[in-house]
Amino acid sequence: MLTKLWARGDDQPVERLLKLYSDRAGVKRELSDMRRERHELLDKLKEQENAIFRAHEQLEGLERLLTDPLSAANAMVYFQLRHLWRVGAQKLEQFAADLRAQREERERARLHEAALAKRRRRLSAINEKLDSVLRKQQALAENISAMQDGLKALNGLIRFFKGPSMRRRLAGMKNGNDALQEKIDELKELGEGIRNEVLPEPDGLSLRSRRLINCAVIAMAQYLVVHFAEHDLVSLTKTATERSVADMKFGDRGECDQMVERIRERIDDLHQEKRLTDDVRRRTDYLVNHVKYADESNALPTPESVATTPKTIAQADDEGMEAMSRTSDAPLKINVLEAEYWELFSVLC
Repeated sequence: MLTKLWARGDDQPVERLLKLYSDRAGVKRELSDMRRERHELLDKLKEQENAIFRAHEQLEGLERLLTDPLSAANAMVYFQLRHLWRVGAQKLEQFAADLRAQREERERARLHEAALAKRRRRLSAINEKLDSVLRKQQALAENISAMQDGLKALNGLIRFFKGPSMRRRLAGMKNGNDALQEKIDELKELGEGIRNEVLPEPDGLSLRSRRLINCAVIAMAQYLVVHFAEHDLVSLTKTATERSVADMKFGDRGECDQMVERIRERIDDLHQEKRLTDDVRRRTDYLVNHVKYADESNALPTPESVATTPKTIAQADDEGMEAMSRTSDAPLKINVLEAEYWELFSVLC
């Protein structure tokens, strides 16, 4: 009986069984994926709940601080210092973005200029070939015209003897003209293709540009440090980013009010500072000539080469010597790179 079934080729039950096993394996894989996704969502939910719990704790702690006038005054200073930090970080971020855009545009223009110069040379070579072929075609056309006129001028007897030879030569000249026309079309098409080529885009900034940008960004970070160094605001604002509001005290209400006023004044002065561009440029030139790199391919200066922050950078003298730090102004013992002032690492190349 079984032999007869196999003989008839009745294998449909086997196929259904195999399909059933295949479907079952697929369902198990989907179920496993859903379980894994469920566990991931539960973990994310737990993290979110913990974040909400911490936020509630911070809010309750802040509410308790604000119930006391002295604690509220200290909290005001604390948040003003954190605001100062954000002002500096935003200033640095915008400066880095603008400088990066400038360098990218400059490198793009340089790359396009080189590509266009190469394109002009290629087109010039093609035009020379095209002119040469056109001259040959013109000369050949004149010969064809002359031979056609000569063939027409022959009388019957001479045409009988010379006509076949002249017609063969004329056919060869016409074939040559067709070949020249093909060459002309080919050269024109090649030139059109070159003119329509898309200009290349730079593959990222060059090492030189990245080093220059990094030096300029570090120079701006140093400038901000010096600008907010008065009354030790720069150190206090750095500490405020590392500690909680309850851990910092700034004195009585009068001292707190005075510090808040100082912070606001220095922020306003920063927005109105007219010497910022020149100062940052001098600092950048100084850093370019003095910083060290871990190796020839590294764009980030070593922290040791920017260990301190000069208060001022003198201009280069008339003989073009490089700018040097004034010895009368002791540098600040602040390493903006190592301490990552103003979120410095987030904007470096």
